[in-house]
Amino acid sequence: MEHLRIVTGDIRHPVQGTLEAAVVLVRRTVAIMAIAASITACGGLFDRGAPPSAEATATDAVETAAPSRTSIPSVSRPANSGNGSASGTSATTTATATLTSTASSGGSGTTVPATAANLVDTIVADMKLFHDGPSAVLESLPGWGSGASWPEATPRPSGWQFAIPWTHVMADTSSPNGNGYPWRVPGPYTGNQGYNTRVQQRDVQMWWLLSDGRWVLGSHNNALEPVMYPLHWAEGTEAYASDVLRNESGNGGGVSMRSIGREGYARHLWHAWAAPHRIPDNALGAVTVFFARKILDNPAGPDDRAQVRLMAAGAGDWYRDQATLTAPKVQGQNVIYMGFSRLKYITNDWQVFGWTSLSEAQLRANPPPVIGL
Repeated sequence: MEHLRIVTGDIRHPVQGTLEAAVVLVRRTVAIMAIAASITACGGLFDRGAPPSAEATATDAVETAAPSRTSIPSVSRPANSGNGSASGTSATTTATATLTSTASSGGSGTTVPATAANLVDTIVADMKLFHDGPSAVLESLPGWGSGASWPEATPRPSGWQFAIPWTHVMADTSSPNGNGYPWRVPGPYTGNQGYNTRVQQRDVQMWWLLSDGRWVLGSHNNALEPVMYPLHWAEGTEAYASDVLRNESGNGGGVSMRSIGREGYARHLWHAWAAPHRIPDNALGAVTVFFARKILDNPAGPDDRAQVRLMAAGAGDWYRDQATLTAPKVQGQNVIYMGFSRLKYITNDWQVFGWTSLSEAQLRANPPPVIGL
């Protein structure tokens, strides 16, 4: 764990000087060379199929070698933050719902009828496919940001007892650090150019599948915090952006944020989460799901959503024990990231974003009873 902390950099005390530069250069070179090799590979829990076109849908697969896994930083959160509910309630599978299928264009999606099986398709795609576009995190954390590696799920450390689900929303960027990666959507990557657009998120939740086939809700949150982290993720420099937060309980639920990556929050991302919770006994694995869409800040103003190229993804963190909830959090010591899903463009319609540590077979045999469908 100490080796991990030194190589990735302690989020509180990053490695400095020439050592940091050397590590960054090696990471970037290795990752790009691995992708450029274009070898068909099996990444994580999901097989990868044929390469996508610019119009690929969320259920298409890709063929490119998965780069070596690299860590992303963990951040500090209050012990019971976000007003999220923690629960030990068991549940059974839901019936039908409405999901969003998109062409990963950053524009409007197409709403289609869906069943629990389509929900699983979305979760699987979010773990199987590469990211839609480059994230600005690469500017500060080359070879470390979630835009640089395939989606993944990291194993639960032995004896660790708690977990927390999270999401992040960030602008795409045109960057020399992104060259060589198999982005699913071609550029230009122009970021957030719209002053009248908000991102609305709701129903951030984590579910656990038990060995007896039951699903147990870990935590669920609709009252998301307006926390904007700078792209380098340095703790203590985040902003509590209540000035751009809006309650959307009367407009589909959850909350919305404006100015992500622009104006007073340039080079910042929106980071949200539900409550940390104890991992249930006999848990086989977890699913994190949330919903997001683009809406207008002023409905009477111009519709500039097409100029807002923001992506979202989610996963969670492993917490070592209950003391971690209130203690300083150091990656590799008392916190380890659970992985991340692919960065996917947010559209004008509600869209499901999913992450899982379970296999595709487990999900298809027993889909999670997601709240908000």
